[in-house]
Amino acid sequence: MNKLRLVYGKSRDAMYISQEDTIKIFTEAFTNAGLPVVKSNSTNMVDMMFAHPLTDGYESTGEIFEIALTEEVDTRYLVRELNRNLPAGFIVMSAEYVSPNEESINLRVYAAEYVISLDYTEKFKDKSLREKDEIRAYYKKKMEMYLSQSQILVVKKSYDRMERLDIKPQIERYSFNIDDSVDVILSAGPRSNISPAILMDGYAEYINEVVPYDVKRTKILYN
Repeated sequence: MNKLRLVYGKSRDAMYISQEDTIKIFTEAFTNAGLPVVKSNSTNMVDMMFAHPLTDGYESTGEIFEIALTEEVDTRYLVRELNRNLPAGFIVMSAEYVSPNEESINLRVYAAEYVISLDYTEKFKDKSLREKDEIRAYYKKKMEMYLSQSQILVVKKSYDRMERLDIKPQIERYSFNIDDSVDVILSAGPRSNISPAILMDGYAEYINEVVPYDVKRTKILYN
């Protein structure tokens, strides 16, 4: 059996497609491309092991999954044929063979990197350039203050109860881009998992205002 690790992206055209439908889409692409992929006996779908499932509504340029092939195929050919058969919004960027003895990728994930951008569409209506700059500066300053706290307390649902947690230790690193979006690395995986939604719920509570935002995951980090 040949174990293969693939990296793919989901753009805006595909960001509301669920993981279940993503599996169906890749199954169809592998089948139409004539690639010798191992499928589940129970569902006849490609047996895909995702590193860390992507939340619906997020873009990504760094999703990872592992599959098995019944025979070795040139990875450049495989990537090319998959992309020919995938719908708009999906793109496979790389594929590499890994040892079948390696631990499953989902068990090795420890963090994920995101770009979070506030959506000022409504706030910018009928505003001058100066006013727009002031709006951006205000919310960036608030974000800086929020993230620089010694504790970041947020409400998180845990099974059947709500609890207030300090997520500061789960924020591994953050920085601001020239467009005022935020690059942030959050704990992810089986041992600790903080989503951008939880981080931004805390921000909304901190400023006492809900501000729309967009999320793009750029990388999944694993040991």
